[in-house]
Amino acid sequence: MARKNRKSKSASFAGDARKNLPTEAKTLIANASNDITIPFFSGVLQNTDDTLIQQGGGKGLRIYDEIERDTHAGAMLEKRKGALISRDWKVEPGGDRPIDKDAADLVEELIGALPFDRICKDLLDATLKGFAVCEVVWARDGARIKPIKIKSIDQRRFAFGVDWRPRLLTWTSMMEGIALPERKFIVHRVGVKGENPYGLGLGSRLFWPVLFKREGITFWLHFLEKFAGPTIVGKSPIGSLPEEQRRLLNTLTEARTSSAIVVPIGTDAEFLEASRSGSVSYEQFLNYWDRQISIATTGETLTTQVGDSGGNRALGEVHQEMLELLADGDGDLLSGTLTEQLLQWIIDYNLPGAAVPRIWRERPENQKAAADTKKSQAEADEAMAKAVRTIVADAARFEDDDVAREFILSFDVAAKLSDKTIDALVAARHAFRSAPAAPNPVVTGDPTFAADGLKKKA
Repeated sequence: MARKNRKSKSASFAGDARKNLPTEAKTLIANASNDITIPFFSGVLQNTDDTLIQQGGGKGLRIYDEIERDTHAGAMLEKRKGALISRDWKVEPGGDRPIDKDAADLVEELIGALPFDRICKDLLDATLKGFAVCEVVWARDGARIKPIKIKSIDQRRFAFGVDWRPRLLTWTSMMEGIALPERKFIVHRVGVKGENPYGLGLGSRLFWPVLFKREGITFWLHFLEKFAGPTIVGKSPIGSLPEEQRRLLNTLTEARTSSAIVVPIGTDAEFLEASRSGSVSYEQFLNYWDRQISIATTGETLTTQVGDSGGNRALGEVHQEMLELLADGDGDLLSGTLTEQLLQWIIDYNLPGAAVPRIWRERPENQKAAADTKKSQAEADEAMAKAVRTIVADAARFEDDDVAREFILSFDVAAKLSDKTIDALVAARHAFRSAPAAPNPVVTGDPTFAADGLKKKA
């Protein structure tokens, strides 16, 4: 009785909660306006990337463009993007209704007409900078509205309001920007934490390795210059006039590229060769930062760290798996962005009420595994069908239907069949004794058979 009363009270409370939902439950209390991590709150939110704030100066996000100009960092970023872009993309319906399948077919057609790989690569610029923006140009095609152009826009031209919607910075509104229409700008974000619509990309981590590497190269070039051309020390006689000393200095400076020089009698010249001791070299210093760049970008160091000691193949497989995992994560984030924005807009314009389809890129290994699974299932189904045919053909020896039915049910294979199917097999058992088994085209791979197992017409 107590349990019944407790259950009725719970149901009553649930009904009251649905009717009287508090206002606070429907709004976000911890919002940007009371966020203590935002020092100066205004109509737009500011980027909280510490590296960008401290080192950006007047360049802003342009300092991350300099990272891509580094040969190693640029190659690693392209490798990570390519690991995802090289995969085939597919569209899956968001539901089982006919309108949901029509929506998936429409999206697949419209996306296929666009340079989709280039669009995805532009949006993946968020991996470095935290966010990326593309503008969509729409056009009417008969009764349909479709995207005909999607162009990448420089991130420095945007700010974000408290609603996280992009605002375009113009000459007349350099701080807060102007409001933008809906269904117009795709915004892809990575590394979003707290009230930061700008995200946090790899640039915050790659800035320092690239900077230290660039400074190291400067010192290395200076060393090579000193090593290639020794420093000349000229000793002039005591009491030489300053003019004579300057002439001697100019003469010794020209000696670095001359095969012979003339100096006054009594002048002594010495050559100081650049030398150093120890095993640490500038090349090791630069290789260290290349390894840090590789680890931060793709999670691997095989191209810079592993020598000829062996084990390269095993390490390569591990690193490739790590790269695939990163590509999986990038693909999931990008799929969510495209589904929530571009695909949602296409459905809103053309098939309102349909479930939004999903678009993603699948691993080649997963595709192969799915194909192997289908083949194994087809082989299992073929074996089961063959066993059923054999059992039913043997059951034809019994004239009594009840006996034939009992004979069929005595086998484990019959446990997966319904009573209606068993009755049909019992009624048609005599035909199984003379009818040949139809081949399964999925198992045999016979091109003369269609997908439904029927012979194609000549």
